Amino acid sequence: MLMYRLHTTVSGESAMEKRQIPLSNENRPISEIFPVKEMFFRETPEGHVQMHHNAPRHQLIIITSGIIEIEVSTGQRYVLKPGDLLLPDDFTGKGHITRSLREVRGFVHVILQDDFDVTQWPIVEGGRQ
Repeated sequence: MLMYRLHTTVSGESAMEKRQIPLSNENRPISEIFPVKEMFFRETPEGHVQMHHNAPRHQLIIITSGIIEIEVSTGQRYVLKPGDLLLPDDFTGKGHITRSLREVRGFVHVILQDDFDVTQWPIVEGGRQ
């Protein structure tokens, strides 16, 4: 299972990486259990664009509908679809742009504990710059 992680590089740029979520080697693999604070649901209409912004809180976003595009400050773009997991960790720096490309974009926002840290999980694609 993969997670997109949006983060800030040492130079202040936003960047995206994919990380492998560590799972057990059981018949039905499972991760460790993580405590969370709260959650909420959101919808954003097709065509909505949120210009450069930073992550507002420590949260995991689960895409439930629609197609979105995340543009990092270097201009690279990433398309996320229903079922994708996004961890926006770019609390500082230049931020990112979010675009709702197709259909109403549905999200589940899970507010995480401050100590939730995925930086030791294996990087599948991308990485720190």
